[in-house]
Amino acid sequence: MSDPSNDAVRIFSTPLPEALVSQIKGNAPYHVKEMTVKWLNIYHAPQKHFGGPSTHRTITSFVEILDGQGKLSTAFTIAVMDEYLSSAVTTHDYTTNGLGMSPVSLGINSMFYHPAELGAKLRFISTTQAVVAGRMTSRCEVWDLSQRRLVATGIFLGLTPSLARL
Repeated sequence: MSDPSNDAVRIFSTPLPEALVSQIKGNAPYHVKEMTVKWLNIYHAPQKHFGGPSTHRTITSFVEILDGQGKLSTAFTIAVMDEYLSSAVTTHDYTTNGLGMSPVSLGINSMFYHPAELGAKLRFISTTQAVVAGRMTSRCEVWDLSQRRLVATGIFLGLTPSLARL
């Protein structure tokens, strides 16, 4: 079994292909875009990481992401929103000279408006609202671009992890 902290060090120290990072739109500096992708890689890293066993076993198929009415499952939407919400505050922390540590999720207050249909093209838009004294909040909107409707919103609350436990 490998040490999760060694896996994280390996992921952070390995440069990403420039072709991959250059596809990310926006005006953030290259190193910020690269760090954000590396955090997503850690979220989905080997099984030893937090949530790793679940992530490793996850196999997505059309049936698994739909609810009983054939609409996009709210549980699937929340799982994806959690990653985007955490990434938003982690990236903000990094760009403001913080360590860029992924927060400990305390909760996501969510609201669902219009369920997305199978085949819908979705856009997740996450915005950091505040990072103050170790507390972090961000907001995510999920838009159905096919129907031009708001699917869901989520407000995230998290805390900076204790350095003693990292």
